[in-house]
Amino acid sequence: MQQFHVAPLGEGVTRFAVGDRVNSHLYSHWLDGAPGPDEPEYCFGSPLPGGLAEYMIIHEDSAVGAPENMTDEEASTLPIAALTAWYALVDFGQIQPGQTVLVQGSGGVSVFAAQIATALGAKVIVTSSRDANIDALKALGAVAGVNYRTHPEWATEVLKLTGGHGVDLLLDVAGGDGINQSVAATRAAGRIAQIGFLTGQTTSLNLMPLIFRQTTIRGIAVAPRSSFDRMNAFLGQNRIRPVIDHVYTFDQAREAYEHLARGAFGKVVITIGGPSSDAR
Repeated sequence: MQQFHVAPLGEGVTRFAVGDRVNSHLYSHWLDGAPGPDEPEYCFGSPLPGGLAEYMIIHEDSAVGAPENMTDEEASTLPIAALTAWYALVDFGQIQPGQTVLVQGSGGVSVFAAQIATALGAKVIVTSSRDANIDALKALGAVAGVNYRTHPEWATEVLKLTGGHGVDLLLDVAGGDGINQSVAATRAAGRIAQIGFLTGQTTSLNLMPLIFRQTTIRGIAVAPRSSFDRMNAFLGQNRIRPVIDHVYTFDQAREAYEHLARGAFGKVVITIGGPSSDAR
């Protein structure tokens, strides 16, 4: 997605003025409440034209004011990764101070989730295949981490870290049959935000633990614009800055996508022109 400055305005526009810094919103028609059955038909990037462009023409309702404390590059990371993490933690997870959140991996959603959950007062546990990434996430506020290469039965380690109870909310980006470990790592009547499927789009779900632990699993596909507005205000108030792995120029777009495919710690950004320096 994209962060941009408003150029000319159409007739009747009242939400923004020329020169305002705004984000585009992925689900361009989803403004508030529950999603409609046709939201995917109005996504920027698929099937609508995406944000890898110098200019976009969008309706004022599909734009969100960018946080003032972020550069253009930083603000560009928010529309999908940050907003997905926010919606999973706040709108679905309803996380309260002192509760425990497990975040899988160290990609864009996961890093934002660790930062936001920490700012909400939650205790964050992370999983990763790299100890260095676990250490980096601890530097962002996580209280503990489990290397799932070293500990393939990582749910057992999570239970040890939580006194046998499990976490209140688990953000699952892996999918596949690992969902069974996610259920085991979540407390009775806890919640799982199913965000991704890095290890597979299908799973053999063991229903007995799910039923007896009374676990709620909710698919998360970003969020409405109202959540975006609330999130940006929260990020600004808490001075949260996105973690950017690397910034590529427009003519390096292929390299940027290859970097993303290899994996990144945080976000990969493509910029048009030189990097901005307008963070306040």
